[in-house]
Amino acid sequence: MSCRLQTGFLVCLSLLGPCGIAHGQSIPAITLPGITIRPYATDQLDVGGFAHAAPQQPGTGARGARLRNGVRMDIHKQVEIGAIWDAGPAPGGPMRLFEGQVSYIGLKHFVFTAGIFKPSFGLESMQAQGDTVFVERASISTLTRNLATGIERQAVQAESYGRRYHVALSATGGTAGPGEDGNQRAMAFRLVGLPVRTRSVLLHLGVSGEWVFRPASARNASPALSFADTPEMNTGTDAKYLGTGKIAADSAGAFGIEAALAWKKLLFQGEGYDILVNSHTGGSGRQLQFHGWYGQLAYTINGQPRAWKGRTAAFSSPVCDRRQTVLCNGYGVLEVAARYSHANLNSAPISGGNQQVGTLAVNWWPTAIVRMTMQYEYGQVSGGRNPEHFHGIMSLFQIKF
Repeated sequence: MSCRLQTGFLVCLSLLGPCGIAHGQSIPAITLPGITIRPYATDQLDVGGFAHAAPQQPGTGARGARLRNGVRMDIHKQVEIGAIWDAGPAPGGPMRLFEGQVSYIGLKHFVFTAGIFKPSFGLESMQAQGDTVFVERASISTLTRNLATGIERQAVQAESYGRRYHVALSATGGTAGPGEDGNQRAMAFRLVGLPVRTRSVLLHLGVSGEWVFRPASARNASPALSFADTPEMNTGTDAKYLGTGKIAADSAGAFGIEAALAWKKLLFQGEGYDILVNSHTGGSGRQLQFHGWYGQLAYTINGQPRAWKGRTAAFSSPVCDRRQTVLCNGYGVLEVAARYSHANLNSAPISGGNQQVGTLAVNWWPTAIVRMTMQYEYGQVSGGRNPEHFHGIMSLFQIKF
């Protein structure tokens, strides 16, 4: 390990061990007087496809699912700035600004944020993508967050958090980059509390809601919304079996509950949501109702289990239980997990599909910044435009810091 002084700041040349400067996991940060600059990366390669599907689907595919790189900066512990570019999915995905936000953190227990970022909504949504238990989030989490929150969202937000609570209120617009939702306007909130928090047990309870009071409208078109998702795995070869198509809408919202119970190395979490759409499809007003839920278990075999973070009110990845960055206890951090999810986008006259998916996964962190996942899932989609049942296998290679 060695360090050298360059123009007033230290650069650490080793990825192992301290060097007198701040670290983002095992990657060194740059420190200037009153300023800390931390590099950011979440780069993922997904390889997989359908072992069997009816109707038959294309075979194995590979893609750079997420290629997000940039920096986050802390200025005098008063202001945080994030600048992160998303070049995925590759090939063929639209490159765009993933995060371009400024946060004021100078008031203890409060954060005020404006720009392009991910507003607080839902438990699984607020887990960083590299920290999620499975390769992709449950469909209901994706469907609800894409309505008015989620990544790359233009928004302003006020939040307060501590060891046992998290409260957030945001106003959101469209997403960054190309798209037709730039004129959308919505509000979102999230309220989370920990009624139990001891050394070995943590109970997380929360509610989230969002309301789009002005749906997006393309040029010379009426306001409309759409809901769609891949079957909780996506290599670029599979279709979005769940899909409503565009729905003429005056307003829409999603409301739900979230819960998690962490006991020693075992973590259970689940969420359930209802989606309401005030539609004028076919020229007459009606309220459409969609819904979904998921429940999942994760067990950390080797290493420290997932930890709850007050800033996001979500759980981080497991880490080594020793001061090691490579092959914790000789063979890395290991986790096994199982999930069942359900999402129903059928509501007359809309037939968007009724999806049920069961998933098993093994996660391995050989180092603090490298993750590998092997995942199997069985699912079926009834109704909708693309009825389907399938067996899928997905692998993930990830670098995150």
